[in-house]
Amino acid sequence: MANVLSEPDLPNSASMSSEIHLERTNVPLDPLVLAAKAAAERNPADPELWIKYGRALRRQQMHREAIDAYCMGITYNPFYPLLYRHRAHAYINIQQYREAAATFEIALRLDPQNWDCWYHQGLAYYLMGDYARAEKSLEGCFRLEDEMAARDWLWLTRMRLGKAEEAAQAVADVRTGEEEKHHKGYYNRVLVYAGKKSPEEVMAIAETLDEHMYATYGYGVACWYVTQGQKEKALPILRRIAAGESWSGFAEQAARRDLAAWEE
Repeated sequence: MANVLSEPDLPNSASMSSEIHLERTNVPLDPLVLAAKAAAERNPADPELWIKYGRALRRQQMHREAIDAYCMGITYNPFYPLLYRHRAHAYINIQQYREAAATFEIALRLDPQNWDCWYHQGLAYYLMGDYARAEKSLEGCFRLEDEMAARDWLWLTRMRLGKAEEAAQAVADVRTGEEEKHHKGYYNRVLVYAGKKSPEEVMAIAETLDEHMYATYGYGVACWYVTQGQKEKALPILRRIAAGESWSGFAEQAARRDLAAWEE
């Protein structure tokens, strides 16, 4: 059997700089990050310390470094599902959706009752444009818990699949006046999908919020406008989201992806 490593490079080979991410951020580490790092290194067999360290890094938008931390935790505890759950989430943050979905598959083999894994795997597939698998993952959420965020993304996913009736079923029984029970961004989006709140009302709220929450509110409204044949109302919202400095959130990523496709 030939040793592939000894074969000559093909003429059209990728460069090292394109394949190995050599550049790392030079942002100074926050004291909380340094403390979490020291704690994990003092007791590396404790998986929760690696998770705490990774989450501290992600607060500084250092998602690749967080992935490194979760990987180190896995070397000590390869069957601890939450290390995979958090690593997969960080993969989504840096738009590595296939790596995220694959990692969630491992996490769900280890803990099939983890709602967060089903939900975030659904988002990974949605952002990949694999809506059939996104639907299955999001439906997995409802076998465990009925939660507004899952309803929201399930509606969006089913609309992308052309399943308008099934999408309507996902939000039909949502009641108004329950803001305190749910994530306000997803709850208000779902009320728009269900025809129980106007998109103008929701966008008026979004205008009072920070950049990330504007994106959270606005992305769902923009998608609803598209389903109503009003893309001209959706595009300004998506353009504003895409132009912002907030970049790692789910709504921000979905907005940039959709905007690129719809403006072709």
